[in-house]
Amino acid sequence: MENVSEILKKYWGYDEFRPQQLAVIHAVLEGRDVLTLLPTGAGKSLCFQIPTLYQQGICVIISPLIALMQDQVKDLTHKKITAIQIGGQLSNEEESLIMKDAIAGKYSFIYCSPEKLAQSNFQDFLKQLSITLFAIDEAHCISQWGYDFRPSYRKLSVIKKLFPAVPVLAMTASAIPMVQTDMLKQLALKDARIITDSFLRPQLKYSVQRVAVKLHTLRSLLNKVNGSVIIYCNTRNNVSQLTQLLKAYQYTVGEYHAGLPLETRQHTQEQWMQDKIQIVVSTSAFGMGINKPGVRAVIHYEIPGSIEQYYQEAGRAGRDGQPAEAILLYQPNDWDYWLSVQEKKFPSIEMIKQVFQYLVDYVQLPMGLGEKQQFLFDFDIFCTRFELDKMITRNALQWIEQEGHVKFSAASFKPSLVHVYADRFTIENFEQQNQILGIVLQTLLRSYGGILDSPQYINENVLATVLQRDIYFVQTSLKKLQEYGLLSYEQKENQPVVQFNWNRASASFMKLDLDNYTLRKKAFQERIQQFCRYIIGQGLDCRSVFLAQYFGENNPHPCKICDLCTSTKK
Repeated sequence: MENVSEILKKYWGYDEFRPQQLAVIHAVLEGRDVLTLLPTGAGKSLCFQIPTLYQQGICVIISPLIALMQDQVKDLTHKKITAIQIGGQLSNEEESLIMKDAIAGKYSFIYCSPEKLAQSNFQDFLKQLSITLFAIDEAHCISQWGYDFRPSYRKLSVIKKLFPAVPVLAMTASAIPMVQTDMLKQLALKDARIITDSFLRPQLKYSVQRVAVKLHTLRSLLNKVNGSVIIYCNTRNNVSQLTQLLKAYQYTVGEYHAGLPLETRQHTQEQWMQDKIQIVVSTSAFGMGINKPGVRAVIHYEIPGSIEQYYQEAGRAGRDGQPAEAILLYQPNDWDYWLSVQEKKFPSIEMIKQVFQYLVDYVQLPMGLGEKQQFLFDFDIFCTRFELDKMITRNALQWIEQEGHVKFSAASFKPSLVHVYADRFTIENFEQQNQILGIVLQTLLRSYGGILDSPQYINENVLATVLQRDIYFVQTSLKKLQEYGLLSYEQKENQPVVQFNWNRASASFMKLDLDNYTLRKKAFQERIQQFCRYIIGQGLDCRSVFLAQYFGENNPHPCKICDLCTSTKK
C-alpha cells in the first residue's frame, strides 16, 4: 500500500506536506474527530483527500458552495480520482443512477450541501456506503456566534447520531475562540483534536488607505504591480462597472460574480489562472479553492462585511511565499454606507414583529389559523406594498424563520435574472421587425437601468403590470428574446412560497428568544467594533498582530512591513 507521501507525490506532484497538514491526516487516520483552523491557501482539501485515498474508503464532503464543489470534483476527476456532486443540478433519474454507482463503490468522494444531508432519503443512502470520513467545509457556518451563520448547518449534528464511529473533520480558515468552542458543541465532536497554524502571513503587507478618489489610487497601485491581482467589490453592479472602467484604461481584466453564466465565470477563471488576463474584479464569490501562486495583490475596493471575510480574501495573495500586498481602499462616504449596512443586519425586536404583522396581512391569514398552510410570497412585491427597506426586511424575515414561525422556499429571495447582451443598434433593428417583443424589451430596459451593463434581478409580476398582461406572457416573451440571442434569462426555479409552521398568533405576542437575540447582537456589534479599530488603526501597532490575536493566537510577532509598522506617524 502506498504511504501518504507517495499518494501526495503521485496525484498532486508535491514532495512534502505543508505545516500542520500531516498532523491532521494522522489524526484522521487514527479515527479521531478533528477541528482544523488553517489559513486560506494552507491546503485544507488535502487533509481529507489523502487519508481517504490511503484507506481506499469513501469521504462525504459537506460544503455550502456549489461552485467550489464543482471545481473540486472537476480537479479530482482530472487526476483520475472518482468524485461526484449530488444536489439539485441532477434529475431524479440521474441521482438514482449515481446513488446505485456509489453503493457499488464507484466513487471515493461524494460532495453535497448541508440541506441535502438533512434529507432522510439521502441519509438512508449514506447508510449503505462504506464511509471512512465526513469532511465539513466552512464549518464556522454552524455557529450562531460566527460571521456567516447558516441555519442549515445546525442539522449536521445528525452525522454523529447516525455514524458515531466515523471520524468527522471540521475545517475553516477563520474562527474566533468562541466560535471554535461552539463548533465542537454543535457538531457533537467528543475528544476532538484541534489543529491550527499561525495566522501570521509574514510575506503579506497589509495596508488601509483612506483616499479622495479611489479609481485614481487604484490605477496608481495597478501600474506598480508585477503579477496577478484580485479586486473585490461588494455588489455585482459595482463589479461590472469597475471592470468596464479598467478595460477603458486598457487593463487586461475580467469580471466574476454569481449572476454571470457558469461558462462565463469558468472562462474568466481559466484566463486568469493561465495569465492571459492580469486582473479579476469580483464579489466574494471568487477565490474559494483557487490556489494561484503568483497573486501579488488583493485589493478591497470597498469595505467587506467582516474581519473573517477580509482575512480570507486578503490571504489569496502571496501563496507562493513571495512578497505580496493586501490593500483596503475607502472614502468617507463608503465608511458611512458600510456602517448603515451593519446596522440593518440586526433589526430591532419591534421591527421583527412589525414585519411579521405585514407578512400575515400580505397573505391575509386570519388569527388562530395557518398551521402547515402555504401561500405565494413575492419578496419584491411584499417590500413595495409596505414600503420596506429590503435589507432590513430580509434579515427580519430570516429571524422569524429561525425562530420556527415560518419556512420560505428557496425561490422566495432569489428572483429571476436577466442580462441583455445586444447593443443598441441590434435592439433598434429587432424592434422594427418584432413589434410585440420589442415593446417587452423596451419595457425591460426602462424598468431596470444598467441591465445592458450587467445582469439584473427582475420581477415578472412588475413587468406584467406595466405591460397590462399576465405573468405567463412575460415569461414566454423573455424566453423568446433569449432564443433570438438578445438576452439571457434565468427564471426562478419554482414558485416562491411561505409556509406557516403553526397557527397565527398576535404579532405583539409572537415567540422570540430574546436572550439569544441579545447575545448574538452583542457578539455581532463587538466584531464590527473590532473591524472599525482595524480600519482606523486605533491603538494598533501592527495589522498582522491584530488579525492573529483576533483569531486567538498568543504572542504573535510584528510583521515589520504593514503600513502601521512602517509608519512614521505612530
